[in-house]
Amino acid sequence: MQLTASQLQSKHKALIDALKRGETVEITYHGQTLGIVHPAAPTVNSKQQEAAMNDFFGMHRDLGVTSVEDELRTIRKGRRSTLSDL
Repeated sequence: MQLTASQLQSKHKALIDALKRGETVEITYHGQTLGIVHPAAPTVNSKQQEAAMNDFFGMHRDLGVTSVEDELRTIRKGRRSTLSDL
């Protein structure tokens, strides 16, 4: 598919639809190619990436946090827990 730079404003849906179909779109300006838009390649997490992400997201497990929800609830309480603290 080929679009001119001025058509990008009015035909942006056509660009998106072409990318969804897996087509490459060429953008031109005054007859010269400005760029080529390719559809994104699907990403797949390898076992090595998943292991690294698990290590990263579990880096504070030694602090004794039981669950994320409990930790957030504790943080959101603030400094004052009762009205007598006022």
